[in-house]
Amino acid sequence: MSHSLPLHGAKTQLLRQLVYFDEEKTAFLDHYFPLYGKERSGVDRLLSGYVSALETIVSDFNEERLHSVVLIGSRVSIRYADDDTEESYTIVFPDRAEPGNNSISFLSPVGMQLLTRKTDETCRLAVPFGEIDVKIESIRYVNGGFREDGRAFG
Repeated sequence: MSHSLPLHGAKTQLLRQLVYFDEEKTAFLDHYFPLYGKERSGVDRLLSGYVSALETIVSDFNEERLHSVVLIGSRVSIRYADDDTEESYTIVFPDRAEPGNNSISFLSPVGMQLLTRKTDETCRLAVPFGEIDVKIESIRYVNGGFREDGRAFG
């Protein structure tokens, strides 16, 4: 299998995300944040920034750029500054979240804080018990429209 096939699948998936948020953003927000307020406005801004990041990646699409920013569908490895341990999360749509398998929704508190971060970036994450400093060790876009077993979603 050529390298370009998975890359093409990844680009197709990102284009689908762009179309989805263009056409369904209001319905998405209505579903997850039915009340207008600070939380909904914050997620609206997050999605606008995310769409801008997607547009930049798709406009000059290459493998390096694809794996340099945390996207919906990225597996991100973070290193905790306090104990130097590493953990990986896959950022997914809310209906695909499986926290026990480290698949977290981009709408989760940690997911929202990781979305659009870049490799080697250091950030402070707000968590229920306070704040923790982490470094983004690596990012790998893993959802090119295929499951890990190679079959297509849907």
